[in-house]
Amino acid sequence: MTTSSKLKIGFIGLGALGQGLCSSLVKGGFQVTVTDLNKELGKPLVACGAHWADDVAGACKGADVVITALPSPAVSRKVVEGAGGVFENLASGGVWIEMSTTDFEDLQRLHDAAAARGISVLECPVTGGVHLANSGEITVLVGGEQSVYQRVEPLLQTMGGQIIYMGKLGNASVVKVVTNMLAFIHLVAAAEAMMVPAKYGVDPDATYRAIRASSGNSFVHETESKLILSGSYNVKFTMDLACKDLGLVNNIAEKLGVPLELGSMTQTIFTRARGLFGGQAQSPEVARMIEQACGLELRAPGYPLELLAEDGALRPSGTQPKA
Repeated sequence: MTTSSKLKIGFIGLGALGQGLCSSLVKGGFQVTVTDLNKELGKPLVACGAHWADDVAGACKGADVVITALPSPAVSRKVVEGAGGVFENLASGGVWIEMSTTDFEDLQRLHDAAAARGISVLECPVTGGVHLANSGEITVLVGGEQSVYQRVEPLLQTMGGQIIYMGKLGNASVVKVVTNMLAFIHLVAAAEAMMVPAKYGVDPDATYRAIRASSGNSFVHETESKLILSGSYNVKFTMDLACKDLGLVNNIAEKLGVPLELGSMTQTIFTRARGLFGGQAQSPEVARMIEQACGLELRAPGYPLELLAEDGALRPSGTQPKA
């Protein structure tokens, strides 16, 4: 296999997360061929130098590495092992990198099927949010053989900020869904915490800043609470995806005999929110339930409609950081 930017990459899945990850590769000088069911999603990348393929086979043709960033384990299975999929078209000696959030047991089965075809596998789920994927600063968790990781490390460094090697295949997937569970717990907690002072009459902006400067602060409060206060809720992560991830982590915990009281309660809360607002609603819209219950929207002027990462620091779009 070639090294560094000489690697030829097939990238499958150009959703909000895949767009940012793939864009970093194209800007980093890698030869990238992209595909997605929605051809419109490929146009910005092609304009920056990527090549378009009409199907998975085209994305795999001549590739050293194929990356998938897909919305569910079921979709990933179809793309990878289905007719005309990655396993049929990636040459022996190639590497499949799974960047989707997926089921660790199914991933092991797919690893074995890939190995039978001479294909190496890494799991590289990411965490930190779409805004960090767009800036190339997202955290990448790596699971699989260390020798395979070392072969593609320059590629991962181009897409991410912190690259953390987690050990054997499966480790990264388990830790990834745990980080998502924590994020969703923090999101529910932040909404509840901001509502109590709001009902008492405290300015939500003052409450946001007080929590941010307190022992109760969290990454989720610093980022997603802003989107609640602006009323956009638009973190580019849907209720369907949140419920999928909470289902994955609760299933893992059940198999391991780990009781997740907060995790299971949060899954119930998000399932209810999805029922109320729809699967394509944004995950921070879980706050709308407490807003509706209290008859009060959590709003403050000057908060962003989206999140950006600038110079390694989180900044509201079009605004300066609040004091």
